[in-house]
Amino acid sequence: MTDKKDIKIKILGQSYTIKASADEKYIRKLESYVEQRVEELKGSGFDSKTQHLKIAILTCLNIADDLFQEKENNKDEIVDKIKSKTISLKEYVDQQILSFEKRDKIGK
Repeated sequence: MTDKKDIKIKILGQSYTIKASADEKYIRKLESYVEQRVEELKGSGFDSKTQHLKIAILTCLNIADDLFQEKENNKDEIVDKIKSKTISLKEYVDQQILSFEKRDKIGK
C-alpha cells in the first residue's frame, strides 16, 4: 500500500489539504487544471467573491463533460481499430483458405 501524504492546494481562493498517494507534481497539475477551468468561468462574468458555489458546480460540470467526451472519443477509436483489425484478419483467413484450396486441387 502506498503511503498517503498531505498536500496543500488552493482552488477558488480557498486552501485545502488533501491526502494523496499520487506524486505531488501530478496533484499540482490537477490543481492547475481546475483553476484554469475556474478562471474560464470567472472570465465569462461570474463574480468569484459572491458566486463560489455556482462557479464550483459549473466547473465540475465542465470537467465532467471533458471526461465524457474523452471517453466517447476513445471508445470510437477503439471500435475503429477493432473493425480495421477484423477486416485484416478476415482478409488473411480468406487468403489462407484460397491457398489451401489451390493446394488441394493441385494434389488431386
